[in-house]
Amino acid sequence: MGSRSKIPNLPDDIVNSILLVLPVKSLLRFKITCKSWCCSIDDPDFIKSHLHISSNDISRQKILLFDVVNNGKIPRDYSIKVLSTEASISNDSKAVPLDQPNISGFRSCHLQVFSCNGLVFIYHPKNSMILWNPAIRKYKRITVLQNKPGFVGAKFGFAYDVVAEDYKVLCIQQVENDYIVEIYSVKNQSWRTIPNIFPDPTDFPLYLFRSIVSLNGVIHIMPGTGNRAAEPGQYSVISFHLADEKFTAMPVPSKCGELLILHAYGDRVCVVGTVGQEILIWSPEKDGETGFLTWNNIRKFPALGSVVGMPQYSGNVILVMEYGNIGDLICVKEDGNILWKRNTGEFVEYSARKNEYTEFIAKEIPLSAKIGPLYAESLVSLKIPWD
Repeated sequence: MGSRSKIPNLPDDIVNSILLVLPVKSLLRFKITCKSWCCSIDDPDFIKSHLHISSNDISRQKILLFDVVNNGKIPRDYSIKVLSTEASISNDSKAVPLDQPNISGFRSCHLQVFSCNGLVFIYHPKNSMILWNPAIRKYKRITVLQNKPGFVGAKFGFAYDVVAEDYKVLCIQQVENDYIVEIYSVKNQSWRTIPNIFPDPTDFPLYLFRSIVSLNGVIHIMPGTGNRAAEPGQYSVISFHLADEKFTAMPVPSKCGELLILHAYGDRVCVVGTVGQEILIWSPEKDGETGFLTWNNIRKFPALGSVVGMPQYSGNVILVMEYGNIGDLICVKEDGNILWKRNTGEFVEYSARKNEYTEFIAKEIPLSAKIGPLYAESLVSLKIPWD
């Protein structure tokens, strides 16, 4: 028999290219293969490149799900079970339980959840906050804010400040008839108050904040109006820019329709509304001639009767995302189809090519599970120790 053939050594750039397309679970396992692989995988530039690839490939992104579990021991004894599934949900999609932190914050159904660069920020009303990377199974508690006299409630946002290279949490507290705006720096592990130029709470009560979307270092908020029977055109998208810590406001025109909800549509913020029997998706874009932002209709499709309905106010539900019967716009799938989840639990997929809807129940996903944000698994760690 001939001598055993040797496995040829691959050039470092080829090895690096292969590693970049592997899932986080495999990379963590391969770190023990050899010292050079471990150094490559831990390299900050590699982590950024791997995150960039994952973030731009919808097939590699996950959907967080939050399901309320009744422990059945005593009345109102329930906890939150965190699940994950692929972005391309179908009839046979499976929901995989995550190895979640064992903290009190997961014993409440009133969570606010945001995702950025594979990190997940979770807040629950008893002032417990964590940063969590589900892929590497590590988390960090964030110092809680003390409620001030006259405290009404708080809404949060979470994003990455690329200029400061720092993850930051935005907190907007309503205290009686005023707002207090505070920023938490993960790098500095501290809160500080910033000057408030937010709208008058009597015009935009905190409990009617429809949704909060974080994209590219900007936290976008669409407050509703205190008049529940308000006419269209009485809403604005208020954006907080982490780089200069400034608020900007952009009115949402009446042409955008009714039942307005703020969403992320790919890498842009959008407003989803209904006009007659149509669903329209609008996105602000800068006019090349004037330089002003204008609302442009980027998608339009017929409304499914079971999706569109009158607004229903159910209080501060999980993620503060579900508002009315229009449901949750989850993502644009690889084939261009738009995936929704109805408030009743069923999924709805719209095919632009066929101009038709498909309604289905994902058998392995609990109907009661609430849709959380999309997140790309990442190796991102903090520049401070994890808990």
